[in-house]
Amino acid sequence: MKGGYLPFADFNGISMYYEESGEGTPVVLITGFSGDSTFFKALVPELTDQHRVIVFDNRGAGQTVYPGGDIDYQDFVDDTLCLFDHLGIEKAHILGWSMGGHIAQEFAIQHPERLMSLTLVSAYPYRPARSSYFMNGICDCAVAGASSEFISMMTNAFCFTEDFFSGLESKGKTLRSLTNLDAKGCKAQMHALDQFDTREKLHLISAPTLSVHGLDDIMVEPILGDYISDRIPDCKVLRIEGVGHIIKPSLYSEAFKKHIADHDRA
Repeated sequence: MKGGYLPFADFNGISMYYEESGEGTPVVLITGFSGDSTFFKALVPELTDQHRVIVFDNRGAGQTVYPGGDIDYQDFVDDTLCLFDHLGIEKAHILGWSMGGHIAQEFAIQHPERLMSLTLVSAYPYRPARSSYFMNGICDCAVAGASSEFISMMTNAFCFTEDFFSGLESKGKTLRSLTNLDAKGCKAQMHALDQFDTREKLHLISAPTLSVHGLDDIMVEPILGDYISDRIPDCKVLRIEGVGHIIKPSLYSEAFKKHIADHDRA
């Protein structure tokens, strides 16, 4: 909460939950499938000394209230634009992870005048067929009555590496799974995710771009990150060994902060 206002914005038929902290040029962080504003909790404190940082819950996840039914990819883009306008943000640095990276790509293509820089983490130009098969399947199971924790558990299996899980085992620990996911909301997000395709539009991205990808990502293979970086003019690249789809911010935060500092202008 900032300035005494409740952190909800009403537009496009939804009530979007968001959080903002810090002061300076805006940085907007967009999370991925089923994620909420807590996804970037480790990254936000690294930015707030110089930036106004905004995180939010996409429709279909977290505390954002939406009317239900299918979600189209354009809904995500329009929601992001409306949040910019609601918060009086003319231009911002945008970082998107996974599905958030695709929202960020579309936003950069459709609204280039609103970006200072773009950072894409574990991003893809179109949804991989294997991941779509798997993710739609677990969503269908959850909608049919399986625990919503099932979605989180199965997604984690694709997002982290074998070394990560074996490391937990050696310590006698297990990975926490989310228990409050909205199964229907996740399925609706998958409807949008399956629509995404920027293959013929990547060359239109004019914002200075940084592409970050884990070299052991099996949810979105590194070749898809390379497909993006090869087609966005002058795209910078960071590839990280030994990590999968979810990348600790500490592994890319310095590169990200340098990227936005190089283009930190209103």
